[in-house]
Amino acid sequence: MKKALSLDPRNPMIASNLGTIYEAMKNYEEALACYKNSVKWGARDGIIHNNIGSVLSKLGRRTEALIEFRKAFKYGVEFPEAMTNMATMLGDLGDYKQAGYYFRRALEIDPENAHAHHNLGVILLRQGEWGEAWEHCEWRMVATNNGVPWRKFSQPLWNGNPFQGARLILYAEQGIGDELRHASMIPEAIARGGEVVVECAPRLVSLFQRSFPQARVVPAKYWPAEEGVEPFDIACPLGTLGRLFRNSKESFPMHSGYIKPDPRLVSMFRERLNEAGPGPYVGICWRSGLAGAYRAEHYSTIEDMRPVMKVDGVTYVNLQYDAKPEEFDIVKSEFGVDLVDWDDVDLKMELEKAAALTSCMDLVVSPGTSVAVMAGALGVETVEFRPFPIPDSYFKDGRCPWFPSVRFFAKRQSEKWSKMFRKIAAEIEALKTGSAS
Repeated sequence: MKKALSLDPRNPMIASNLGTIYEAMKNYEEALACYKNSVKWGARDGIIHNNIGSVLSKLGRRTEALIEFRKAFKYGVEFPEAMTNMATMLGDLGDYKQAGYYFRRALEIDPENAHAHHNLGVILLRQGEWGEAWEHCEWRMVATNNGVPWRKFSQPLWNGNPFQGARLILYAEQGIGDELRHASMIPEAIARGGEVVVECAPRLVSLFQRSFPQARVVPAKYWPAEEGVEPFDIACPLGTLGRLFRNSKESFPMHSGYIKPDPRLVSMFRERLNEAGPGPYVGICWRSGLAGAYRAEHYSTIEDMRPVMKVDGVTYVNLQYDAKPEEFDIVKSEFGVDLVDWDDVDLKMELEKAAALTSCMDLVVSPGTSVAVMAGALGVETVEFRPFPIPDSYFKDGRCPWFPSVRFFAKRQSEKWSKMFRKIAAEIEALKTGSAS
């Protein structure tokens, strides 16, 4: 394609095709240059502007991407991919209503568009529209795998009815945080009678077995169930339990934690913490281990957390599983804080230790990662910081409906993290005096 362009310079179609190749190779800067050259050399096609917007979004340049998507619509682009690109961008910016509008437009054009269904479901969940949200979320099983179901169970999908005398397999399908969150509904499945087998990530097996002793817990992927070697009567992905048991705000139960840490490990960590310093103990996480242009805006840097970690009279404990040596250096040199951390604790792979340590915290401060989910599942008081406001319709009594011990603190897109972290610092000050909200 480069040779073709050298033979016919300033050909907008060749430049556009070359941009498509670069984009497929994830060479987004080169793709962007090619697409822009295509426009400069005469292309007046909305598809080109959609492609430019798509690449800009992957580069994290969202404002510019929105401009390009709007240009695409101006040129009359009316295909689902353009609508979902626009909707995804708006959703990531916290404009859930407009995002929902464009996802619905995509579904008007293509009612079987799994990507639009799934992402509309996610947007509706964030607004507390539980009933409709779950129906769209069911499309996730194909939307996230190029239209092919992730798992293939021959058993009928469980409909939530009692199943005395039958065997049910609840199988894993998403990440650690999702498995921890959806595990809150396992007791309701057990209460329907019959035998329940729960499949989960190997790192969670012992933790889940202790927490749900009436079920048998097996590591994913448990092929005897999927291939029919071990007989089951019905099957259900863990995420689908939401459609069965969480259709309204009122259906979320109050609880003080449903994950049970290992008492021996809890005792060990309490001793270690006593040696490390006096309470209160505040567990700190500042980002996800998963990188990406979109995800970066959801997380802070360790430098951003200065207001939080400058509160005196608190012992700060590291809950960031991939914390870097230079981040510890910043905490020590700039904040004057010795962030408690142990070399024999792998917070990513040893989730039994991670759960036990987290359970010892008086407060956890974290973005929306599995750290915050683990804390909520343990019933530990948690402040989860967010890059965009969450609609009031999502909350139950001002707190996360899934986890009554979790509160959200959010900033606006134009704000820096520091303003919000000063508010969290005030919560830590209140924790010291016993007056935290």
